[in-house]
Amino acid sequence: MASLHAGLSTGRLRIYTPALYDDSTPWKKEREQDRCQLLLKIQSHYKEALERLTGSDVVRRFLLSGVCVGLLDPVSNIIVNALLAATADKASAPVRPDLGDTERHSLDGLVTFLTCFFPYLADWEAVGYLLLAEADPLVAARIVVEDRGTKCFRSDSAATNGALKLALRCATVAAKHPQLADAWMSLCSSLDKAVPLLSAVQPNYHHNIFNNLHTLFKETAHVPYPPPTGSGLIGPWELAATRRTHTTKVPYQHSWSLRRVLLDAIHGFYLKALARMPGGSRYHRSMLKAGHCYGPFDPVSNIILNTIWYEANFPPLTPQREFDFVGTWSLMRIEALSFYGLLPFLCTCHQDLSMHEAMRILTSGKRGISIGCVKEEQEAFRAAAIAAWCPRLNSDAQAGFLCSCKKPEVLSLLSNGGQQQLSSQAVQQIATLLASGMTTQQQQPVSVSKQGFDDTMSEGSERRRAHKRIAKKVKDALRRYEKQNSEDNACYQLHVVCGVNESVSGPDNSEESIMKRDDPYDDYYHHTHANFLVTRNVGSVCSAPVLFFAELSNDGDDDQLLCCPVDIPPPGAEPVRCLFCEQAGIRIVHPANQEGFHGRMLEFEKMVRGEDFYDNGYYPEVYSNHRILRRSESIANWREGGAEEDCMYLGSNDFTIKEDDGDESEDYEDD
Repeated sequence: MASLHAGLSTGRLRIYTPALYDDSTPWKKEREQDRCQLLLKIQSHYKEALERLTGSDVVRRFLLSGVCVGLLDPVSNIIVNALLAATADKASAPVRPDLGDTERHSLDGLVTFLTCFFPYLADWEAVGYLLLAEADPLVAARIVVEDRGTKCFRSDSAATNGALKLALRCATVAAKHPQLADAWMSLCSSLDKAVPLLSAVQPNYHHNIFNNLHTLFKETAHVPYPPPTGSGLIGPWELAATRRTHTTKVPYQHSWSLRRVLLDAIHGFYLKALARMPGGSRYHRSMLKAGHCYGPFDPVSNIILNTIWYEANFPPLTPQREFDFVGTWSLMRIEALSFYGLLPFLCTCHQDLSMHEAMRILTSGKRGISIGCVKEEQEAFRAAAIAAWCPRLNSDAQAGFLCSCKKPEVLSLLSNGGQQQLSSQAVQQIATLLASGMTTQQQQPVSVSKQGFDDTMSEGSERRRAHKRIAKKVKDALRRYEKQNSEDNACYQLHVVCGVNESVSGPDNSEESIMKRDDPYDDYYHHTHANFLVTRNVGSVCSAPVLFFAELSNDGDDDQLLCCPVDIPPPGAEPVRCLFCEQAGIRIVHPANQEGFHGRMLEFEKMVRGEDFYDNGYYPEVYSNHRILRRSESIANWREGGAEEDCMYLGSNDFTIKEDDGDESEDYEDD
């Protein structure tokens, strides 16, 4: 996660760096005890269900199908699932069923419900939340939302509706009764009718109640699913709110998952900052180098200010090429560095804050954090710059700049037009204001060997070619989208590609796919997911850049599978899940109202079943929640990632070749 760095934390400075291990995970014995307690709670629910079904031997015989996974409280879920089984098949069933397996399957289903609904949630964390909710899945989900500070969670949003469908389907698969998911989704809009009938199911209840429930299930069996948007799935959440009568204190400090939620929010800030910057790639290098989101203003404005300041005061030695993309790994690096800058800023300002408390403040989005004096503010910004690896010689310079840039003229230029794109003239005006009283610091070329220089130039050329290839595919997809929506009379122009994951749908190591590999040692993936910002021009009117998502083919054909606009998630909103992008650790915004991309429903179901996605013979590739978390966490901790992409912005002026290695070099041109 993060730990206090003793060597850098001198005086009042409190510098946090990535921890070597996650010290918030309970010991194995404690995790096993929690799991046993949850199983005991589930067993008590089955005991209550059996008591309430006294007098209905027909339904009691189907309790083996009565897993406590569903959209109501655990006992009602058991009864509904048993009734659904009895309604579907009245053939003979065991008179005295052994519920041991059913109870364990219920536990697996409940844990899967939470881990598939929420990203970055370990199985042991899900068990802890379910214990607090007494094995009620939706109440547990509400506790997670509250504990994570997910203030933008909306029960009627397309993202929430999609997550609920995904979680319910995967939960019923884990509980060994996958057919129940469709029944619950059809029943969803009629839960208000089912709840009073279920409440009346008590020992020796009148059989008319069973008949009424039977009729309700028959009527809803062919009801279409609620649409992705709208209030069709809001009922279960409203009922869950009535079952949670008090605030629950979570005993664990889930700093690990809070950090991942914060990184998602920070990613959204960078997407907005890229959308506000003028077209062209002049400022990309500076944003990826020192465009941190900490500062005196809101995060997006801080990114823009730090970017402009660094560009003006530390200009590149080599004239920058024009790119319509930013490196995915470089962008993720500056996002991680911003996170590690925000923590020391808060903890240096307020010495009594723990790291976990600082993260809670950040996830809550609280403003107005008081700072004692100018000296304390400068110390806090210096701590942020050191932790964020702002080039060490410039940490004092950045701290001084951030303390002095709170000028009304700067804020006015940033605020003018709201969230509209800044003009080149406005950016230049801001640069002039920020440069007042500061001296441009000419960077010095780095001395390298001839081999090191050649390797760097070769890497830069290779990266530029790879990114241009993706940008071409994105532009082709955008042209097709434009034709498909020709009635809008709009022209779409690529602003910047801002996230790419080429490891979608795989790895496929079948004989046919092996033949398609560029490198025989690389795994083969069939698709790419990409985010890119686009301006929409209607006549002479140009819109602010809008975020798009595309699923592209890696198989050599020109057809994109999906291309559509997506909303930049607000801070605290749960992201739309994609198994492949999470596995790769790459933050891609996916469409909430589309299930047609790879890495969604089908792939999560296969993961829960433990299936190999492709026929990989002796080396099966089986995904799991633990594997996704472990892999993505190692990538999220990268503060040195993106070095290869940095080579795209370097040229011969950035280096001097050591005399003993020769003073001539090859000329490198892009292919």
